[in-house]
Amino acid sequence: MTVEHDWLPVEAENVEEIVAQCPQPLEELAAGRIPAFIIRQAFNPAHCAALVERFYDLGHLYDPRQREGVGRVDVGTSLGSWGSDEEVFFEHARKTHELFGTVFAGYDDPVAFIYEMLAALAPDKQVMTAREPDGRLYGPAIFRTYYEERGHGPHTDTLWRDRESGAKRGVEYAIGRLERQFSGVLCVQNSLDDDETGQSILYRKRWTPEMEPGWNKTFHEDAAAAGIEKVRVKLEVGDFYVFCSEYVHEVPAIRGDIPRIALAAFFARSDDIDEIFVWS
Repeated sequence: MTVEHDWLPVEAENVEEIVAQCPQPLEELAAGRIPAFIIRQAFNPAHCAALVERFYDLGHLYDPRQREGVGRVDVGTSLGSWGSDEEVFFEHARKTHELFGTVFAGYDDPVAFIYEMLAALAPDKQVMTAREPDGRLYGPAIFRTYYEERGHGPHTDTLWRDRESGAKRGVEYAIGRLERQFSGVLCVQNSLDDDETGQSILYRKRWTPEMEPGWNKTFHEDAAAAGIEKVRVKLEVGDFYVFCSEYVHEVPAIRGDIPRIALAAFFARSDDIDEIFVWS
């Protein structure tokens, strides 16, 4: 883990240690006092490898040496990709729930694991898959596979920004009423290891309405000039971490023919709402 300044994640061997150190971990993340909480080897690495092999066998993933032109593959339902048409989105989510109901057979359920971790981090809330008032369920989590030259530049994920712009992709969803947004990520497979690519970088800069469109094009230079603190979170297979996605973060592009695979979920909370909603 490479850091600049003294803005450091809190690491532990289990979630109970994190709560013992920080009784309100989500509040610490939202306030920007801590960039992330990391639980090392929280999920069985052998089960991660076996599930990746199963995804290949089922045709959900591909060998990049045999197929070109696709930089990322999702196993799951992305609101960002499908949310502009709510009928398509919820039908896609229904199929994801069907798939996840069977595909983990014989192994620990990694999606259930994420929900268990979030419930332990927020014991005063009920953690559940996001849903509309009529009961339609969002995707519960998503496997994101990044192939060579694919990653994410500096960006934020925040319901606040979506409210400021009116709605997400022209459709109003129930999660829009929640106040603070976070991410939980399980490392399922690593790409080639080096000091520059394939692992998340978190910045101590929260999105604000004053950030004009295109701010991320010059963010590296602007952050360096402003002395914005950052931390590179280096994960091994089976490691799990949570962070507040309202703060700028990025994943530098993957190098080599081994893809990076992460199981990720957004989740959001509000002080006056008993539930934490989780989606992908």
